[in-house]
Amino acid sequence: MVRANQRSKSRFETCDKALELVTYSCNILCNEKIFDPKYKTFIDKMASESSMIYHKVRVANSIRIDDYKKNVEEVQRRIRLEYEALNLCEDLLTDIMISQKLFHLRANRVRFWTKLTVDTKALIAAWIKSEKQRSK
Repeated sequence: MVRANQRSKSRFETCDKALELVTYSCNILCNEKIFDPKYKTFIDKMASESSMIYHKVRVANSIRIDDYKKNVEEVQRRIRLEYEALNLCEDLLTDIMISQKLFHLRANRVRFWTKLTVDTKALIAAWIKSEKQRSK
């Protein structure tokens, strides 16, 4: 039995965190009191980024790999999707910082949104590391 503090984060926790991120992002982005609709293109881009993070994590999670040595293409496909999600997290973080200035977001809101994004990114990075170790 593995001690609780020594267990790695599960893929499901990564999916849950990505879902929390997209839900929060969409809720805040559709609030016209915070995000001026005249910046619709920018707002839609941020919504798309958060949605695609969740989508790529879910698709990667759905790829079943029984044998990491025999299913090299599937392993590579899964890791590619994870990296794409990781890059989208970085894009979203950049856009959050731009939003802070552009929409004069409160510091608490930016801190929470940034932490949610950074936590999601860290879980994805840990998942990639785990995948690479398994495929050696």
